[in-house]
Amino acid sequence: MTPKQLLRIAVALAALLFLWGLVQLFGHKTDTTTARFDLPRLNVADVDTIKIFRPADTLVVARGEGDSWTVNGFRASTQSVADLFTALKDSSLAELVAENPSSHAQLGVDSTKGKRLELIKASQVLLNLVLGDHGPGFEGVYVRRPSEPTVYLIHANLSNPVERQLDDWRDKEVVAVNPDSVREIRVERRKGGYTLRYGDGGWRFAAGARADSGAVRRMLEQYRHFQAGGFPTRAQEDSIHFTRPTRRMTLMGPSTPLADLLFDSTSTWWWVRQADGGYTYRLESWRLDQLFPADSTLRAKPDTAKKAKADTTKK
Repeated sequence: MTPKQLLRIAVALAALLFLWGLVQLFGHKTDTTTARFDLPRLNVADVDTIKIFRPADTLVVARGEGDSWTVNGFRASTQSVADLFTALKDSSLAELVAENPSSHAQLGVDSTKGKRLELIKASQVLLNLVLGDHGPGFEGVYVRRPSEPTVYLIHANLSNPVERQLDDWRDKEVVAVNPDSVREIRVERRKGGYTLRYGDGGWRFAAGARADSGAVRRMLEQYRHFQAGGFPTRAQEDSIHFTRPTRRMTLMGPSTPLADLLFDSTSTWWWVRQADGGYTYRLESWRLDQLFPADSTLRAKPDTAKKAKADTTKK
């Protein structure tokens, strides 16, 4: 290689190094910012209203009496509310990913795709965020403040509570009954109902036959925290009638009913509702045998030891 060629290579390398230096000095200027992404540290007690604005709908979660909440007028799940605040506590780690509004649509934080979350106390907005797509590997979520173009990736599970549908925010607990409080069980079917009463340390059928207390207990445990699978649509609710229910379960305390539930079915689902009205819940058919075991499965099994002794005496 001639000295002239070596000189040309050296000049080219010097030019490349100069250009690389310029890129390092100015090229990342638009990717850095002094802005911080600090979310307020909020607990459930700090907020009385949660608003979630989505392209297809809006959810308004409002505090009721005590620890209760409603969502769009329905009773809300307190666990869903707690999940939202748990996710907020995990959002301290944030990465700056964009500063230009042209990236908003790609990251899902624009006005078309973005989901806006507001936390409010006494008409004061304590938190206002626009949430977009999930981050790489489905971890974290892209967020920005509505008044700012800067987009961050926060490593928190905020997408889950914000993307939940109305039915997933609603409380699915049909009834909650402590099995130890039940003194009488009345089961009505179109065929084959029965009544069980507790006394003298055990359960017996109304006619006097001894019941298997363990089996009765397993049935009652189904009502300790009886959770439904969901709710009917408006069209389905119009076709559900409890005037002649297929089944009825009444759990009596010492003097008053602890639960009185009507069960009915359509071509696709089973439905349950309190006898005095209220919400209608969707129920999977496979749960019916647990909620309404056949009376034959509740009858006490013969005592094999006593039977063997009786057979020996006869001999």
